[in-house]
Amino acid sequence: MGNEKSRFLKRDDGTIYDSLTSVTWMANDSRLDLDKEVSYAETEEYIKKMNEKKVGGYDDWRLPTVHEASSIYDNEKLNKDFKGSDIHLDSVFPLGPGNCTWTSSTRGKEAQILFYMNGCAYWYGKDDKTISHGARLVRRDS
Repeated sequence: MGNEKSRFLKRDDGTIYDSLTSVTWMANDSRLDLDKEVSYAETEEYIKKMNEKKVGGYDDWRLPTVHEASSIYDNEKLNKDFKGSDIHLDSVFPLGPGNCTWTSSTRGKEAQILFYMNGCAYWYGKDDKTISHGARLVRRDS
C-alpha cells in the first residue's frame, strides 16, 4: 500500500510530466527563477524568456488554466514556499516556490490566481501593480 506509484515523472531537463492530466510542468516557477514575485503583466515577459530558453526543449510554455493549476494542488501533500510556509504541492516540485500561480483564466480586467496554501482561486485586477504572485508554467503535447 505505501508503495504507490507517483503520477509525476521528474525529468532531468527541468520539467515534470503529470500522467494524470497529460501535461508537462516547468519544475521551477517564476519565484524560483527570478527570486521575486511577478505581476500579471510581468508573466508575459517571463513566459517569453522561458520559451526563448526552450526549457525542456519546448517553446510553447504558457500560464495554466485555473483547472490545470488546481490539478496539482493536493491536500495530502506538503511542500514549503519561499517563506517556509506550508503549501500543498507534491515534493517532486522544488522547495521555495511562490505560494500561488497566476492562471490564464481571465474576465475583463481580472485574472484568476490559484493558492497552493488552500487550493482556492481568487480574482485579481490584471493592472493592479500592488499584487505580485508566481507564475507556474505548463504545456500540453499537441
